[in-house]
Amino acid sequence: MLQIGKSSLQHELDDYFSANSNTYTKGAFSQYRAKLKPEVFVHLNTRQLNYFYDKAAHIQKWKGFRLVAIDGSTMQLPFSRELVKGFGHFETRTENNRKVVLARVSQAYDVLNQISVDARIEHYRTSELSLCKMHLSKLDNNDLVIMDRAYAAFWLMSLLQSQNKFFLIRLKANRWKVAKQFLNSKKKDQIIIINPSNEAVLRCRQHNAPVQPMTLRMTRVPIQSGEDHVLITNLVDQKAYSCAEIRGLYRKRWPVEESFKHLKLRAELENLTGKTISTVQQDFHRIILRANLSTILSKNLTYKGLKNINQRRKKNYQLNRTQAYRKSKKIIDTLFSHTMKLIEALEYYAIKLLEQTEIYRPNRSTPRVKRYSGKPVNFMAYKP
Repeated sequence: MLQIGKSSLQHELDDYFSANSNTYTKGAFSQYRAKLKPEVFVHLNTRQLNYFYDKAAHIQKWKGFRLVAIDGSTMQLPFSRELVKGFGHFETRTENNRKVVLARVSQAYDVLNQISVDARIEHYRTSELSLCKMHLSKLDNNDLVIMDRAYAAFWLMSLLQSQNKFFLIRLKANRWKVAKQFLNSKKKDQIIIINPSNEAVLRCRQHNAPVQPMTLRMTRVPIQSGEDHVLITNLVDQKAYSCAEIRGLYRKRWPVEESFKHLKLRAELENLTGKTISTVQQDFHRIILRANLSTILSKNLTYKGLKNINQRRKKNYQLNRTQAYRKSKKIIDTLFSHTMKLIEALEYYAIKLLEQTEIYRPNRSTPRVKRYSGKPVNFMAYKP
């Protein structure tokens, strides 16, 4: 199942069992996969991440912290009554008010090592804050959580503080009185005490979070448009964490956005193989598992080679993540083969990735254009 791509299911089965004289039909495959719980892929992913963080020699951190960005997105699903009931839908503004089935997805993402620490798929109406709370059980005390404006809630900050977790969140200036006052003060950095509002007290009680005032730190981020951003954090030691470092820290959140683009466009997250809740969950978690596997393999196998390449060239180069994901299919093919065959496949994988590196272009900026199409993103009956 880790190898399934954009081709039809029968073609993928024929390709996988090409060395076998027996024929396996997509019907038989569907019957057997119905017995498989999606939690299997979650368990395998947890096992490989535990091994990676315990054994890997080149794990990147920021001042001893693992930087974990939490962000959410939507995932378009094929139409079926079971999926409408399980994940929800909305009606498009078209002549026939076509129903689009959507799921809410979320990730806790290690931005420096490009690893999905925890991934969730839930009903479309599930809030991003609720999904964020689900991620917290997978985080450690040495994690520094970075989030955008959608997660600026007093109860969440209080909950993180009570769990001895560090965070950095961008505030909505028009929603927070302290943020407005800070912007008007023209200060760059300030230690403040935040008291919960009546609404915040209710939310804290709903989520079992403390309601005590919090001592936090606000940092101004100048923007070219002239509308400065406000960051809030519990990294209150201004000597250990300078104002410039806090500003740069929030910019490191961007890989979680790129991760969703990679999953949807390169890993074909929305190119599903079934119309049941179980198959959707299986497809989601198997793609997360394979994406993490390709990242772990590619970074560890090419670490020294990429370092040598960058020492010889004027500009820095990085791995092509799309190629790393695509070429991992051959590695999966040989996982249960003879050891020498697996070693040969790993060597070929590393060589090809080092031959196809891409130049690293930091600080690029492109205006975000919101696009949405009411048309289906995949046509399951017409896969080649």
